This record gives sequence, C-alpha cells and structure tokens, in this order.
Amino acid sequence: MEDALVRDRLAAEMDVLCFEMEAAGLMSHFPCLVIRGICDYSDSHKNKEWQGYAAMVAAAYAKDLLCRIAPNRVEAEKKIGDILSGNSKD
Repeated sequence: MEDALVRDRLAAEMDVLCFEMEAAGLMSHFPCLVIRGICDYSDSHKNKEWQGYAAMVAAAYAKDLLCRIAPNRVEAEKKIGDILSGNSKD
C-alpha cells in the first residue's frame, strides 16, 4: 500500500493499527499465522534503522506465543504435509 491517503482512511474507518503487505498472498494458500514487526508507515517513508528492532520484537512475541501452546495441542493438529497434499482428515 503506497498511498498514504488510502492507508489513513482505512486506518481511521476500521481502527486498523497496521497493514501486512508481503505475506497476504501466502496466507491464502498456506495455513499460517504471520507475526511481523512494524518498522515503517506502509508508504514511501521507510527507515531501515528500525528493521532490526521490529524483527527482534516479532521474534520475542513468536517465542512467547509458542511457549504458551501445550505440546498435546500441537500433536492433535493436522500435519502440514497432509494439509498441503490434500490428505487432511476432517
């Protein structure tokens, strides 16, 4: 999203805090949860200095989230290979 006016309108109308831009297509074809650090304004304003901090926060959050999932819940989930090959058992 390179248009700041559209970004700001959507943010105001829908109370959006951030926009995922790179993984949007992935999530349509691959069951996943995307965790990203926020480091720019979703327009032409970019600052590479913040990318490392954003990645660090995203990694810390992902680690904490994974630590909160009980192992038996993970074992009960479908295997990703089965999902991707269409062999998932519903």
